Amino acid sequence: MQNLKKIKKLRSITGVSIMACQKAIIKSKGRLNLAINFLINNSNNIKTNSLKESFIICRRNKKKNKAVGMLIATETDFVTKNDIFKKLANIILDVALFAKKKQDILKYQILNKLPLFKIVNYFSNNIFNEYIELKTIVFIEAPFVNFYIHHSCNKAALIGFSNYIPNLEQISKNIAIQLVCNTNYNTSFPKLLLYKNIKLVNYKVLSL
Repeated sequence: MQNLKKIKKLRSITGVSIMACQKAIIKSKGRLNLAINFLINNSNNIKTNSLKESFIICRRNKKKNKAVGMLIATETDFVTKNDIFKKLANIILDVALFAKKKQDILKYQILNKLPLFKIVNYFSNNIFNEYIELKTIVFIEAPFVNFYIHHSCNKAALIGFSNYIPNLEQISKNIAIQLVCNTNYNTSFPKLLLYKNIKLVNYKVLSL
């Protein structure tokens, strides 16, 4: 009886099936937080073979000192081209800027009430009827950050600098473009002094 209450509680929090909640409660020995972590950590194993479409989204915060890049996978490109899905992607990016890892993103509660994990599951099961997976997620923090996504949405660069100077917005965008276009960026793009005392302190490339 106690487990049944916990299963119902877990379902109300996450929006996943009763069977998945039951398995999570059993695996976590009835501990709710561990059950939520179990569902999040094992979400990648659901319908993996049916995920055929992937694309990349990025965003930086208003202070321009943190950026996030995310690879999202869906079953068809219909979902990714849907205006409703674009709104969902914006919500995910907004939340991601407050997080450090995937688990933080999915457990984040909108308006201190509704976990993002439940929102994504609701859209997946009730609006799109397709599975949505938040796959690779990368974060970058620096005094100034920027990013560039290739027009095909299959590759992106996130880039951070030691401080800000005039025109760094455009300079950083150009460097991010070079990173995206350079297939050997891991070895051929050294972290050198760029201009006066501005240094490229960190960068990450996300690709499908």
